[in-house]
Amino acid sequence: MSHWQNKIIAITGGSNGLGLELATHFAAAGAQVVIIARDQERLAAVCQNSPNLHPVVADVLQTEQVAAAVESIIDQHGQIDVWINNVGKSTRAELLTTGIDAYQSMMEINFYSAVRCSTAVLPHLAKTSGSLVNIGSLAAKTAWRNMSPYSASKHALAAFNHQVRLEGPANVHCLLVCPGPIRREDAGQRYAKESSGLDATAAQPGAGVKLKGICPKKLVAKIDRSIQRRKKELVVPGHTRILFSLLQLAPSLGDWILKKSSK
Repeated sequence: MSHWQNKIIAITGGSNGLGLELATHFAAAGAQVVIIARDQERLAAVCQNSPNLHPVVADVLQTEQVAAAVESIIDQHGQIDVWINNVGKSTRAELLTTGIDAYQSMMEINFYSAVRCSTAVLPHLAKTSGSLVNIGSLAAKTAWRNMSPYSASKHALAAFNHQVRLEGPANVHCLLVCPGPIRREDAGQRYAKESSGLDATAAQPGAGVKLKGICPKKLVAKIDRSIQRRKKELVVPGHTRILFSLLQLAPSLGDWILKKSSK
């Protein structure tokens, strides 16, 4: 029997991208997967693909809707074993010309949404000794050119994740996932408009970071194993940890390497 048989897994932003990969993976493994998203029609279409997929329409930027979503899951399924904060958005912006609104927007989507959901669901995860998963980014570990609002919001998410590990319910597992650029069909095109006026690398995946795109299915498998093993952190690719350690030990050298790493 699968480890996930009849477990209740909730995923925010699970109607496309990495969230959908996670949802279909865990549903195929026998879990009852609740997808939380705003687009009712898209949710309905996605959840038709498996009897193990269940839609809940909610905007995670709204506290009342998050509370209602959690209550709905408990009413329908009785418990929550895993909650994955997957909602997120990236952007491209030049540091000196970026206004405060861009930072506020990124913080609301990438940080406050996760805080809002986590504080609502942690008491329920404590009842199942469950797992809270926050989908971060390599940008949660280091800054990168033309991505300052995004990097700042993901750094905040990493700090919150650590805070939950220290202060959250002792029996709740908390995992931070920090992947590099994930392969997708529109890679290199998504940020063309935002990158206008910036250097040529800005529109590329990861704003030009010299890393191969990560296969989403392989990333999802790694996330699955990390939850089962109750790991604290998953960084993909793993070798980037060397640079992150160097940035702590020798910031000037680390910055020099980062600047040389742009395509």
